[in-house]
Amino acid sequence: MGNFADFYATRLYPGISAALSWVASPFRGSLTEWLVILAVVIFIWLIIRAIRKKERWWKCLLKEAALLLGIYVWFYAGWGLNYSRSDLHTRLGSMPMPYEEAEFQEFLTEFARQLNENWCDAESVDEAAVEAHVKAWYAALPAECGLCQPKPWQHPKRLMFNRLFSAVGVLGFIGPFFDEMHVNRDVSPVEYPFVFAHEYAHVLGISNEAEANFWAFENCRHADDQTIRYAAWYMLLTYVAGNIRSLLGEEDFQAWADTLRPEVRLDLELSQLHWKELRWDALAKAQRRFYDFFLRSNHIADGTKNYGQVLRLVLTYSDLHLHEDGEEG
Repeated sequence: MGNFADFYATRLYPGISAALSWVASPFRGSLTEWLVILAVVIFIWLIIRAIRKKERWWKCLLKEAALLLGIYVWFYAGWGLNYSRSDLHTRLGSMPMPYEEAEFQEFLTEFARQLNENWCDAESVDEAAVEAHVKAWYAALPAECGLCQPKPWQHPKRLMFNRLFSAVGVLGFIGPFFDEMHVNRDVSPVEYPFVFAHEYAHVLGISNEAEANFWAFENCRHADDQTIRYAAWYMLLTYVAGNIRSLLGEEDFQAWADTLRPEVRLDLELSQLHWKELRWDALAKAQRRFYDFFLRSNHIADGTKNYGQVLRLVLTYSDLHLHEDGEEG
């Protein structure tokens, strides 16, 4: 499957994605949402029709199986085969950097410095400027990175059930049936650039959540706009705080966190309160379990924990150790 998945990701998917997203481009709303609703309606209608016509149960079952098979094939042909492609290390012919305490401590010093220096009071975000930067940066990546070329007609879609996605803590997602990207309207200005870049990495063929976080981080940290740069470091912290705590221990982690300026810590506190107010706990837990199962069944062995593994990719590929010479990779 791996060789075919790589062929699909590099040779077939770019054309499929361009075509599907072009078909969906005239619509501001999400065709993915409408397709799911239509599938549910047809599924229920088949049952009701079978009952009214006293149809044999196995005939109804075959029709519903055909419907589910069609959705399954569309999902994997339109985007899902990217789950089986080679990982970033394989594509770049490299190995993950082994953990070394001295280099990690150096990275944490730089991490805190970047968070503090790039902090800004972002009350709003220029969404057009974010899109222009994200697409231009992705377009300049070398082919061996394995991302498709951005298309001018690919824009975020408005969600009809935005409140429902906020209730389960989903900041954004890709609609695999038309390769649409979605950004939750409840994300804050400081979250928006990173979420946009993360979801657009999925549109460009990246399925691994840690890798999508890595590309979003690299993309945003190289922006001229300070709000976008701050989003890179701020959102990275939200994903890897637990990893850092486990590596340092609670006491050393708190000592490091105390080096962050109060405004950064306040942003984190306000964000936690914001999403807590929107969350429906029971539904959020159910969604997280389902998505964890979904990722594990699609070659993401660590499930939802994969998001936080971005730290290994950052330490391996970001060349942040060069900052001591006054440079950045």
